[in-house]
Amino acid sequence: MLLAGSLLAACWAPAYYHEWADEQVYGILEQKTERALGERRPFHVERAVDTLRARLVADPAPVKLSLADALDVAAENSREFQRQKESLYLTALSLTAARRDFEVVFGGGGTAEIAGEADTTADATLSDDLSSSVNTPSGGRIVASFVNTFMRSVINGEGFDGSSILNLTLTQPLLRRSCQRIVQEPLIQSERDVVYAVRSFERFRTSFAVQVVTAYWDVAAQMINLRAVEANVLSLSTSRERIEELFNAGRTTVIDFGRAQQSEYSANAQKVQATNRLQTALDRFKLTLGLPVTAQVELDPTELDRLGEQGVTAIEIAETDAIGLALARRYDHRTVVDNVEDAGRKIYVAEDALRSSLDFSAALDVPPEPGRGVNFDWSRVGWSAGFDLGLALNRFGERNTYRSTLITFDVAIRNREQSADQIAADVRSSLRDIRTAIDSYGIQKLAVELAGQRVEATTDLYDAGRIQAFDKLDAQNALLNAQLDLTDATVSFAVARLRLMSDLQAIALEPSGLRFDSSLPLPERTE
Repeated sequence: MLLAGSLLAACWAPAYYHEWADEQVYGILEQKTERALGERRPFHVERAVDTLRARLVADPAPVKLSLADALDVAAENSREFQRQKESLYLTALSLTAARRDFEVVFGGGGTAEIAGEADTTADATLSDDLSSSVNTPSGGRIVASFVNTFMRSVINGEGFDGSSILNLTLTQPLLRRSCQRIVQEPLIQSERDVVYAVRSFERFRTSFAVQVVTAYWDVAAQMINLRAVEANVLSLSTSRERIEELFNAGRTTVIDFGRAQQSEYSANAQKVQATNRLQTALDRFKLTLGLPVTAQVELDPTELDRLGEQGVTAIEIAETDAIGLALARRYDHRTVVDNVEDAGRKIYVAEDALRSSLDFSAALDVPPEPGRGVNFDWSRVGWSAGFDLGLALNRFGERNTYRSTLITFDVAIRNREQSADQIAADVRSSLRDIRTAIDSYGIQKLAVELAGQRVEATTDLYDAGRIQAFDKLDAQNALLNAQLDLTDATVSFAVARLRLMSDLQAIALEPSGLRFDSSLPLPERTE
């Protein structure tokens, strides 16, 4: 039966172990996600097969992506996103090994051999063994083994002569490593590490979504800026043609004509630079999404219109409330706080390692009945019991470990302080950026209006011959710069608000992927 079981186990395909590992890991992640985030979320570590990247490699046709599409593509194709998923999976996989240390583990095997001397003797031997072992929460270890051995003389043709033995052993620490808190510390830490990994992955999802959205807005803004630059080139070209006609008619000076030409050349150079910046930003964005940089990807600049529809308004939240929310909600800060508790437990373990050891051990052997090898003779049971004492006379390594854990605990406390201070600084910076963006938006909006009025006025005055071409061209450049600055101010406000929501851990992502509610409502305030 053992041989049949061994052959069956040997025939299990790698796919079985793949599915077995996934079943355990996904179950762990489902449980830990609910504990860390308050809800269960689907998780799969495998990459999708039919990705946009694969389709673009096979067919490099142009693709237009909305902001929502870009978030989906990043979740599906980004190499960094996949690496973070794999890191979470591997952390949970390590927990399965830590749990295995306190489960009953079975083992078995068998041997077969034939040996003899010349042609006078030849014996065939078959043996198999089964064993099981378990580690107890109190530090004990119990091992049970059962061995069968069958021998037969091949030359004499005799039947098999069997013998069996049953062995039980127990080892139980009584001093050092006899406490459940000490013995199960690796398991406790592994359980908590998975919770930390879930938090870290969720924090990464938030930060990565912000990165993708910010990069999308940046590219869209540069697309709008390029259009404004192109419109300015066209306007300056028209002005230059008008001035050239006046110059040829002797109605203006060569200075005005030269200024018009110079302005047109400068505008064309600005167009070349704007085109280059756009292409560079678009390549960086494709790298962020995990797409080939040679792919023809077009973004939707009207996404910035939605930012205008949302408006540029002040966020009604006090600085102290914002900092309190961030400290209470940020997943990374929770982990830093929990690390202090972890460091405290390590001190307790290190203190226990300084103690003397006293282990109790016992063994029980049950031999076979004489002449009946497969039956046990319980009247001839052999047993033993004893103690093993180890005095704490040489604990040099343990001393160093203990002292290190004390320092590590102090480091954990400082890290907690540093995390709280850094979060407060980030929140304050985001609030200042929002106020700056609001002020800048108001100024640039007025600047665009004034610059437009100035262009109209200078055009009429120049046509009437009351001002020089320099004034007209300067007004057109001022309008372009004001339009560019207004676009930048709009995007800056949206980015600052998005980063504040990230600082407050207030971006509610969908259970999978990177999409989220673009309205970004503020979370409830702490008391």
